[in-house]
Amino acid sequence: MIASLAGLLLVALATLGSGALALACLGVLRTLPRAERLVWSFAAGLGVFGWLLFFPGLLGAISPLALTVYCGLLACGVVLLVQPAPSQAPRKPLRAVEWLLLACIAGALFFDLMEGLSPPADADTLAYHFALPKQFLGAGHIAFVPRAGDGAIPMLVHMSYLAALGIGGERALTLWTMLGGWAAAAFLYVICRRYLDRGWSLAAAAVFLTIPVVIYGGGSGQVETRLALFALGGAMAAAEAVRTGQVRYAVLAGLFAGFFAAGKLTGLLFLPALGCVFLLNRRWLVLGAAFSIAAVIAGAQWYVWNWINTGDPVFPVLFRELGLPDTEIWSRAHDAFYRSVYFRMENPIPHTIWSWIAYPFIATFGLEPGIEGGRTGPGPFFVLLAPFALVAVWRRRAAIATSALAAPALSTVLFFLIWFFSGTSQRTRHLAPFLPAIILCMTVASARFVQYFAAYRGPVAAAIAGTLAVQLGGHATFAAPYVSYVLAGDSREAFLRKSVTNYAPVPWINANLTARDKIFIDQRQLVYLIDVPVFYGHFLAQKLIDISPAARDPALFWRQLRGQGVTHMLIPDAPPESAAALEDFKHRLPLFGRLYEAGCLAAVHTVAAEMFGSRTRTYLSTAPDQKSLLHIARLEPAACGL
Repeated sequence: MIASLAGLLLVALATLGSGALALACLGVLRTLPRAERLVWSFAAGLGVFGWLLFFPGLLGAISPLALTVYCGLLACGVVLLVQPAPSQAPRKPLRAVEWLLLACIAGALFFDLMEGLSPPADADTLAYHFALPKQFLGAGHIAFVPRAGDGAIPMLVHMSYLAALGIGGERALTLWTMLGGWAAAAFLYVICRRYLDRGWSLAAAAVFLTIPVVIYGGGSGQVETRLALFALGGAMAAAEAVRTGQVRYAVLAGLFAGFFAAGKLTGLLFLPALGCVFLLNRRWLVLGAAFSIAAVIAGAQWYVWNWINTGDPVFPVLFRELGLPDTEIWSRAHDAFYRSVYFRMENPIPHTIWSWIAYPFIATFGLEPGIEGGRTGPGPFFVLLAPFALVAVWRRRAAIATSALAAPALSTVLFFLIWFFSGTSQRTRHLAPFLPAIILCMTVASARFVQYFAAYRGPVAAAIAGTLAVQLGGHATFAAPYVSYVLAGDSREAFLRKSVTNYAPVPWINANLTARDKIFIDQRQLVYLIDVPVFYGHFLAQKLIDISPAARDPALFWRQLRGQGVTHMLIPDAPPESAAALEDFKHRLPLFGRLYEAGCLAAVHTVAAEMFGSRTRTYLSTAPDQKSLLHIARLEPAACGL
């Protein structure tokens, strides 16, 4: 535990130090109050740190010792945070309502801490958010993973995961993701303090910490909560550039926007959305040029990396448009299959202006399961506060264009417009980076409403209190498995057995296979947990080992397995132990069945596993939703008749 905390502290200091250096070079750091320096440095540092670490990764200089040295050098930048700061007003004693809000925040932080002290259990986190940094760390360098959606992706934020894992191990990694969620809340709080008193600002931070999508992804490897630092930082830097006309703030906004793009593909949509903000200043051309250059420098790394490896900087989005040739990693036929399945699955809401207007309500009330608004939605805050906020905005409509909050409001609305009609995934969690900006604008507008109509203070307070009560209850339910794990003292394996679908074969694989083996799996949630070399063969997202419905050639399948060095396979079914069983097996899993028929596979271990629709519900009830059989098969080249 001490090593984990030391690793966490070192990565945090390196993040603060690199951010402070960047802000100092731009001449921004000295203009910030002391409280803001920390959060601005952390936000900028998360991007700078990940950007710098790309180069040692590319050169094969990744190891625990090297990472420690890198972090130690960057941590030296924290000395810049102790320079004199502008004077601040004396603090006032806390009021009763502020103590109550602090209690809500403390409860949320406690639940987050329980998650941070527990093993990772989120499927996306285990499939690639933590699995890819673990893979890079084992190889000593970053490696191209030709898998659409979760392999060939921009990974700026993931480089900080790599550092935490390499220096402090898994516990440091889970605590680091926890800290990233807290940083976004702290950033929101200090920005709110520019416009609001302490009570309103604490309410905004408490609402953010307990929003369903933040509860769901804030403590996991999901990057959206960390990208909120870039979205809010970019918007506020752009606002300052518009207000002052100074190029340094446009450069800072460009860096934040570039970091967003380097952290997730949807960040590419943020670039034009934020760039339009500079049209509010008469020096828009100069500011826009500075913004664009900085954004390209900060955000281009991973897109150049993808282009070098595939010819498509946003693989595989432009495969068809660029007319790229068929290769072993992608083809026109597989691209058509991918597009047809992806767009149908990820875009359940029609692309109409009425659907765009209705989307916030659809997400809030969980009216479309395909976008996951029920478990990763925005919560009731926005719907409850919207009437009050809109009245205040209408009263100040003449001053909207010159408002300090025009930049975060405009960039958020434009992003939402571009995002919705772009055809990308409509899942609500992709909007999470903009929640701090939305909460900021709505909280400020609601506070102004209360100033205009003091008699309605009660309904506004009731809306915020009701939101926090509902969201804290949801947070407590979500955190129950983690609280149980930490306080009951369960083993890591016991927790994972009750939290991760089909975990049962993992202990056998780790105990019986070696670094000379390589196992093929199609169970995404097991990738990070397997300690031996693994090939994750998603039927849709990759073609190196093709198991899509169109793949019917067992000989080609065998050559692909051998070409990737696979020695074992985890197959989601019982092994065929008779002729009749083999015929049935071939009907369910044709490619695997043909390999068995040709003598190319031999079953070596069978295990009963458990499947969970909700790890929270099943952990508390200890009853799985469904039981399944899986088996490990060994490839038999000498006996294979193909």
